[in-house]
Amino acid sequence: MKTSLVLLLGCLIGANGFSSALPYLLLRPDGTFILPNGEISSPTQSRTHGLQEAIDRAVGEHLDLYVMGGDYKNCVYPCSTSVVFPPMQGKSIRFGSATLDFNGFENRKDPGLVFDSCMNVFFDCDAQIVYHLDGAAVRFDPENLLPVDDFVGPTIVASTFHFAAIAHVNTPVSFVGNQGGLPTDDVSVCCVEISPNHSITRCEFKFIELLGGNVGIRVDTPAENSGFAFNRLTGNFVHEQMKCGVMEGTIGGSPLNSSLRGNRWDVHCAPSPGASGMIIRGNRGCWSADVIAEKGPLEFGIEMDSTALENTMSILAIDGGYQGNFSPDQPGSNRFD
Repeated sequence: MKTSLVLLLGCLIGANGFSSALPYLLLRPDGTFILPNGEISSPTQSRTHGLQEAIDRAVGEHLDLYVMGGDYKNCVYPCSTSVVFPPMQGKSIRFGSATLDFNGFENRKDPGLVFDSCMNVFFDCDAQIVYHLDGAAVRFDPENLLPVDDFVGPTIVASTFHFAAIAHVNTPVSFVGNQGGLPTDDVSVCCVEISPNHSITRCEFKFIELLGGNVGIRVDTPAENSGFAFNRLTGNFVHEQMKCGVMEGTIGGSPLNSSLRGNRWDVHCAPSPGASGMIIRGNRGCWSADVIAEKGPLEFGIEMDSTALENTMSILAIDGGYQGNFSPDQPGSNRFD
């Protein structure tokens, strides 16, 4: 598929510039973007190297978006403010191999990349996201209505989000990390924050590498009348987190954790010494996971909250042991498969 895309670009880009047949909005590494009609736009004083302007134009004119890459070292999009995807429906977004570098924000707790409501959105990011600040590198937080099916309310549903690499480098991680002085129990310091203040259901989230932060993947306890349910989440290499690799639910003992349900997880966690692999507060989930003490002893491999019920765990390896309610035959208990 990627080869086909390169060949297509080669056919469309001729000696005289860009053909009017370009089937999407194309953002180039110099911060300019080209529209299907051949128009070239050069945003001035952009704080996102043209990225926010390209997103807004693509969404506003009902276009798919392709962000050109090359390699991580030489193709860099510096961003000194959050990049926000507005509500989208029926949209394809692709990033080539580049670096999205988030640094120099006025508010250091602001996230890097933000997703509002989405339906039937296909987001494929071969770029690495490098975040130097004190919050979440990527946030999913549906707040506004969808552009077409506005009657369903704010939501993220029936969409896929694939990321090559997300690095939170304001915590001590190998080679690139800083000692940012952030308390290790501050769970807002994370690679990925999923905030179901409104429902997030039936989506696919795939992260090839998540490096650093206090938490790798953090799913918040849902708001009342909301939920995070029936999603598929994959984390191939979740490593060097100071608190835990995966946190499903952020409020221990809360009855609202009952709306964290039916999610399928496939994760490999290798957190920092003294951290835990997974902290689970949801119910009826299916977990295929392993937890490795790669750098030193862990606090726990798996911690199950009192609200974690009827989860099925298929564990390949677990360093640090586990705590919580596990029983093969007691109703409501979690069990190892």
